[in-house]
Formats: sequence, structure tokens, C-alpha cells
Amino acid sequence: MAAALIGDLVAEAAVRAGPWDGEVPFAGTLDLLIRSCHRTAALNPAGQDVLHRTAVRRLRNLRYVQDHLDARPDVANRPLAAPVVVTGLPRTGTTLLHNLLALDPAHRVLRTWEALHPVPPQADGPSAEQLQAQAARWLAAFHRLVPGFAAIHRSTPTGPEECDALLQNTFASQHFDDMFDARDYADWLATAPLAAEYAHYALQLRVLSASGPAGTRWALKSPSHLGHLDALRLALPGCTVVICHRHPRQAVASYASLIATLRQAYSDSVSPVIIGRQALARASTAMARALAVRDVAGGRDGSIVDVAYSQLVADPVGATRGVYRALGRPLSSVVEARIRNWTAANPQHRHGRHDYDLDRFGLTGAEVDAPFAPYLERFGAACAT
Repeated sequence: MAAALIGDLVAEAAVRAGPWDGEVPFAGTLDLLIRSCHRTAALNPAGQDVLHRTAVRRLRNLRYVQDHLDARPDVANRPLAAPVVVTGLPRTGTTLLHNLLALDPAHRVLRTWEALHPVPPQADGPSAEQLQAQAARWLAAFHRLVPGFAAIHRSTPTGPEECDALLQNTFASQHFDDMFDARDYADWLATAPLAAEYAHYALQLRVLSASGPAGTRWALKSPSHLGHLDALRLALPGCTVVICHRHPRQAVASYASLIATLRQAYSDSVSPVIIGRQALARASTAMARALAVRDVAGGRDGSIVDVAYSQLVADPVGATRGVYRALGRPLSSVVEARIRNWTAANPQHRHGRHDYDLDRFGLTGAEVDAPFAPYLERFGAACAT
């Protein structure tokens, strides 16, 4: 059934994006995702529709990117100028730091409208204004379906967005893991090498680089990178990885709440206890993998920078200045003023308070601490509240 469905999805995507001459890339991962959702996700009609639409949109994006590269083969070799990549456990301030880095005109960030259509506007296609309008409609529909999400993670059509959206085009994304209780898919994603997926992620960044200002470098962000630092660093040579730290008790509780908010829109059978166990397992696995990469890489060359959530919230300018110091760059007075203005205009809880606790998800503090013991031993001070 799933194999036939994949063919139907590819055919539907081809109506707008054109047919594939040969094998559809990453179709095997899409097949795994769909089979896994059929088996364990218990999707309601809205969830089935979202899964279908998401699959078709991502297949179209793969086709658009390939067409772009076929017409401009030199793009595949375009340098990416040592990006800065913000990551960490989910719910550790990565979005806040990314928004602050985006205030620097020296940084190129992925915008929501680009995340949904990762090919620069062209004369024979939709304009930037049309793509931004499409993104606005997409966000409005999403927030109607998941009304509590704006208080957890706020996006705007033209604002910075997670670069995990580019990994979604390869169907290897923590976002799908959060949306759907697709357990076979989750087991695969937790330990998959993802070398090909990250290579395509970097390819999309090269494609999009043409529409950015000259002389800028990417400032990227996604918690999903934490468990795949080896693949990320291979795909983006010379990148600096900035890891945000927050105590796992707070991070896991907030992450579980995010998952629950999403899944309640897509399934009528949602178990907070199951979500709590999954959030803990995913977060601790990702951190263990990140620590293993750090043990090998060492970060002695300054390629890994650490930021404490508590400092970031209490002193955004000071925390950002510390990141710039690690990058070997000064934080200009102009950017510092922008940070102060932005934080004043965007206080915490501006779009609603996000309340969460471990009890709701059947977890205790000791249960969370146990798998994070090696992490807490090394970074306990950065996790202090």
C-alpha cells in the first residue's frame, strides 16, 4: 500500500513541479515515514491531510532544486563561507539566539518563505512577494490548526526560520518526529548517519546563497543538528557550532509540551506519558551523540561555542557578545543597539505563556537526570538556573 502511495505522491508533485527522469531521491525515507505513521501515529483526518500535503510539497521542492541545479551546475560548487550554526537540546534558547544573530547584516539567515520554497525567485516563477504571501497563508492555516503553537515557537513569513526545514526536503527531520508518533521512523532517525541528507541540505544553502547579499555568511539554527554534528560538520566545513545549554529537566518538559501541542492537532489518541518518554529518549540520545562528537573534535579550534540559556535570557547583549568573541569578531555598537531594541519589543511570553512541567508527562527529575549524567557532569554550571 505504501509503495503505491509513494507513486501517487510523486505523480501529484509532478503535476506542478515536473516529472523525475529517474529515481526520486530520498523516496525510501518518505516510504518509511508513511509506513510508520500508518502503523503507530493514529492520525485523524487533519493529520492524514497534513502528512499528504507535506510529502507532496517536499517532493516538489526536491524537483525545484534539481531543476535549478540542472540549469546552473556551477551552483553545486559555490562556497558557503564558514556558517555559524546554533543548536542544542530543544527549548534551550536557540530561537532567541538565532533572532539576535539575524540582526547583524553580516549574517544571512533562512527566512520562512525561503524555507517553504528553497529556490531563489526567478523570472519564470513566483516572485519574492508572491512567495511571502504564500508563506503568510501557510502560517495562518498552521496556527488555526495548532492554535497553541505561537506561544511556543513564533514564526513570521519574512522572519528567521529553522534550517531543519531544508532537511525536511529529504524527509529526515526531527520535525516529523515531533508531529507524528511514527515509532519506526523515530528509531531510524535517532541513529541514522544522514550524510546524504546533510549533503543535500548544504546544496540547498548553496542554491539559496545566490539571493543573499554579497559578503554575508549563513547564521543557521536547529536543535535537530545536535544529534548529527558529525554529518553537519562534514557538510559545512569550517562551520562554527554554537550549543545552547539549559537544565534537561526544563528542556525536556518544554520539549514534551511542544510535541503534545503538535500531535493533538494531528491525532485523537495522544498519550502525555508516551510523549514524555519519547522526548526524554530523543533528547538524551541526541546529547550523547553530541558529546561523542565533542570528544573526537574537542572544540579546541574554537569550532564549538557554548552559551548558557540563563545568561542568554538575563543578558542577551552579553551572551551575544560572548559568541562574537569566540568567533573572533567584535559586536558592533549598531548591532548591540539592534539587540536591545529587539529584546525590548519582543519580551518573553509576548505571544502567550508556555507552561509545562514534568509531572504532566509522567516524568520525575531523577528520571531525567539519569541519562544526562555525563552531560550534567561536564556542563552543569551552564545549565544552572
